[in-house]
Amino acid sequence: MKRYLSVVLFGLLSALATLAHPNLVKVRLRVILVDQELSQKPVPFFLVSLKCAGKATEVKTSLEGTAEAQLPPGRCAVSSEKPAELGGKRFSWNIQVSLSGGEQNIDLTNDNAKVEEIPAPASAAKAASNDLTEHFKRLKNTVVTVRSESGHGTGFFVDAKGLILTNQHVVGNSEYLAVQFDRTHKIAAKLIAADPQKDVALLSVNIAALPNASPAPLYRAGAGRTPVQEGERVFTIGSPLSLDKIITTGIVSKVEPHTIMSDININPGNSGGPLFNGAGQVIGLTTFGTRGEDGPGVSGIVRIEEALALLEQNRAKATGTPPPGALLPVEPLTSYPIEGLKEALRAEKYDPRPYYFAAGDFNIALSTPPLDYREQEERRLQAEREHKKRNKKQQAAEENTGNSDEPKEWEEEAGAHPAVFGIYVMPKAKEGFGSAFGRSFSLNSAAKLKFKTDFQTMKLFCGDKEVEPIHPGRVPVTVSVQNRLVKMDDSTYKGIYLYSPDAVKPGCGQVKLEIYSSKGGDPTVKAFDEKTVQHVWADFDAFRRAQATAVQAASAAKP
Repeated sequence: MKRYLSVVLFGLLSALATLAHPNLVKVRLRVILVDQELSQKPVPFFLVSLKCAGKATEVKTSLEGTAEAQLPPGRCAVSSEKPAELGGKRFSWNIQVSLSGGEQNIDLTNDNAKVEEIPAPASAAKAASNDLTEHFKRLKNTVVTVRSESGHGTGFFVDAKGLILTNQHVVGNSEYLAVQFDRTHKIAAKLIAADPQKDVALLSVNIAALPNASPAPLYRAGAGRTPVQEGERVFTIGSPLSLDKIITTGIVSKVEPHTIMSDININPGNSGGPLFNGAGQVIGLTTFGTRGEDGPGVSGIVRIEEALALLEQNRAKATGTPPPGALLPVEPLTSYPIEGLKEALRAEKYDPRPYYFAAGDFNIALSTPPLDYREQEERRLQAEREHKKRNKKQQAAEENTGNSDEPKEWEEEAGAHPAVFGIYVMPKAKEGFGSAFGRSFSLNSAAKLKFKTDFQTMKLFCGDKEVEPIHPGRVPVTVSVQNRLVKMDDSTYKGIYLYSPDAVKPGCGQVKLEIYSSKGGDPTVKAFDEKTVQHVWADFDAFRRAQATAVQAASAAKP
């Protein structure tokens, strides 16, 4: 009986409700815009007012840009509370519709909207410039220079514990790894993991030793979404060539499943750096650059998604004791002074012999800024003399160019002449027994040469003290020569070690090198003669004078 009464009561209530709201129309509202590429863009969370029969109803669209409402039939005013924005335009609606029947669709689109162009700010260029300036200030401390035996690239912090992402080809198989945060802070780095196929590597450092270092914000795309669109402006921060951190901008040319192509300029030293979108999020690793006939070509960037898997899979390996945080030697803050290079050019006597010698299976060459610049000038003058011999008729018109090739003032600020002492070690080549034996029967046969050994590492001593290098380099070398006299197709490694200007000095005792080959065993030892030590020390006189002047000026400037 109770059940019967409940059914009757429900039926009565339904009938009363129908009488109270006769013939309501179910309205399905959709707000959708079409962009310049003719792609449909739903407008989510958009407020729309519907005023029917003197009563206003407000609805908000869902993620799909849709909403539903029950409204009485008749004329209704449909209007937007605020405009929607897309592609530099504002879209607003204020339309009249007639509702009838049981259901009705209302579409708010480009066609029935009032469209206004969003005016560009009067200082748009300045605003964009300011954005980049703020991005650089905020993000430069997320970037480091990654140094390995084969050279240097760029990397960036991905967390506050000292994990760094870079390209795998930057670190290679190097036993020496370090990161440099600024001109005075360089510390050891440890390789955690690498993926040569994707060209990404994960390093770990003691981030506590690097003041103000911070992680870069990483872009994490949703399913099916790309991190950037063609035509968007992007930028990178890196240490190209011999420069400090600089910002470079470009435009996205194409987005591939694993890479991004852009016209951004990636110079040697930029590899492994972060590519940022306009919001300052990392969307990739700057990896390679091509050159066209008239300058830089297209650059390739490994998408950040390619590196995230390596990061997450190996994050746990970086727990525990961090790598040492002790500061490593760095290049002097002051470049070699231009005046010192000019003095080297004015010197009448030029004797390079103290800088070149041999030891065992190796040839050794020393390098200082004055020597390098003087040799460069000697080569230029020799080429000029050869040119004049071929063009005697024009000799008078092409008389001495004077000081046109003297060092330029801007070179000092560009870091073109770092104040470092270099030691280059190259394995010697020899003719094999079979080649020599064969040539004994035929004078027309070419000598077949190969390297005696491979360079592995070396140590420099000034007296009993081992001098720590600024950069210990071990660089692959391939020689392929075929002519009537010589035939050689072989590869080896050469050593390129850079030291501070005071690494070799008179009065410290015997200066010597210990050179180790890949064969192992005892090192090849070579002592510098006194003349060589004196020449190297004298070559940095101009630097020491400039350094003393800078110290005095800094002291005088203090209150």
